[in-house]
Amino acid sequence: MLKPTIHTILFFLLLFSSCSVQQVIKKVENQKITLNPVPLERYGDSVRFELRVSLPRQVFHKNANYKLIPEFHYGSRAVVFDETTFVFEGAKIEPSVTPEKRQKFSMRFEDGMESGTLEVYGIAYNNSGWYQRRTKSTVIARGVKNTPSLTQLGQRYESGDVFQIGMYVPLEGRDSYGMFQDGWRTFKDALQSYSGIGMDERAQIMTLIQGRGDFSYKEKQLQESPHYVALRREVILRIPNLTSGLPAIQKTPMEISIMAHHIRNNNAVPQVLTESELAYAAANEPRLSEKNKLYFAMVKGYPSVFSWNNLGVTYLNMYQREVDKSKKIGFLSAARDAFERANGIFENPYASFNIAMIEALQGNFLEAYQGFYISMSLTQSEELRKLHQAKLGAVSILNGDYRLAATHLNQGDRNQVNMFNRGLAYLMMEDYYNALTAFEDSAVLEIENGYPFYGLALIGARNGEEDRFFENIAKAVEKNEYLRQRAMADMEFLFFRQHDRFKDIFR
Repeated sequence: MLKPTIHTILFFLLLFSSCSVQQVIKKVENQKITLNPVPLERYGDSVRFELRVSLPRQVFHKNANYKLIPEFHYGSRAVVFDETTFVFEGAKIEPSVTPEKRQKFSMRFEDGMESGTLEVYGIAYNNSGWYQRRTKSTVIARGVKNTPSLTQLGQRYESGDVFQIGMYVPLEGRDSYGMFQDGWRTFKDALQSYSGIGMDERAQIMTLIQGRGDFSYKEKQLQESPHYVALRREVILRIPNLTSGLPAIQKTPMEISIMAHHIRNNNAVPQVLTESELAYAAANEPRLSEKNKLYFAMVKGYPSVFSWNNLGVTYLNMYQREVDKSKKIGFLSAARDAFERANGIFENPYASFNIAMIEALQGNFLEAYQGFYISMSLTQSEELRKLHQAKLGAVSILNGDYRLAATHLNQGDRNQVNMFNRGLAYLMMEDYYNALTAFEDSAVLEIENGYPFYGLALIGARNGEEDRFFENIAKAVEKNEYLRQRAMADMEFLFFRQHDRFKDIFR
């Protein structure tokens, strides 16, 4: 009788292992995979979901193992999740027990994921790892709901129109005082000659007025002084140009326009106009490129918070209107530099607000929230604080904190953009009553705006209200080409796409 050789033993072991692995591959064809939610959905800056895998009983021999690997594919990229999550080891599974595992996953949301696919494939292998077989990939979900991307931050809001983005320092008003080239010099001169306070308190006030914040912020701090009533009467109310920011212009608007034309074309130095006159020309110039040239001239002739910040806002809006990626990057970089220079003179709510806006445009929504919050602390102006509350609400939607978003937006102005964002926050909270009210209010404020009707269509789709859905989606896509293109691929409307009424709207 022949004795088995080591090669013979290895051959039969390998054959036995391969049979066990083949058996697993065949039996896992009946595996059950449950996904929640379906479709996948963006939440804040991420996509979160749970997978549950249940394998048939008696699928394993003690020498056979199996692992299931999820992947998300979008465009030419893929997210591969931890390969050790769904590992089933045959030696550890009782034949009478149904092998089952569940796990939560998260991936950072990226552009293009809306049309991606979540796929899984399995690998069966023996204990030594010498032999393994792979199953075919199976698509278990298509697309990602990206409803938070409807949030209005100042992007293209209506087809063909671009809303102004960023915050200009106004030409007039108490809060523009101190924003021009002379800064707080008039205040400081008046304080130096005021004899109603001691030297130490005068030094403290001097430090305050040269520090962070706008006039409303600094006045609030001054109110804590026991000498405030006298200071207000003897110093503050006697400041020239306190309510106008700058001395009145002396030239006629026509004369200013002519000289501004020469400045824009580099045929005259900025100083041929006074700071007041050049600021007037720049603020009243309707053409963005020409406004940019005037503010660029102004930072050369009259550098200040006003000129640097407002130059940055022109770059920010040029970024919005540009389609070339390299030029957009250049405009955004120039904008940030201008805002940082404005803040370098003294930290103020305008430049700080605009830096936070850049963070939001770059998708850094947590940093944007922090920036807007810090910026809001630099002012006591009710008007400016409402603008900040609106932006804090918008970025909170994109951060996935919908309740906080609604709280902020309820403290902002009741304009059509803020009301739409408020409706979106309530929609994401599944508070459809308040969402409905906010979208309807937004529509009343601007009936030709397609976004509120899109919001109402979302409510109809989620509640299965066909008439409400079709009535409002028809209005939305009629008013806005972007929304037309979006609606055709929006995963929120997945169950309506095959409906004849849906097809008729998009013919």
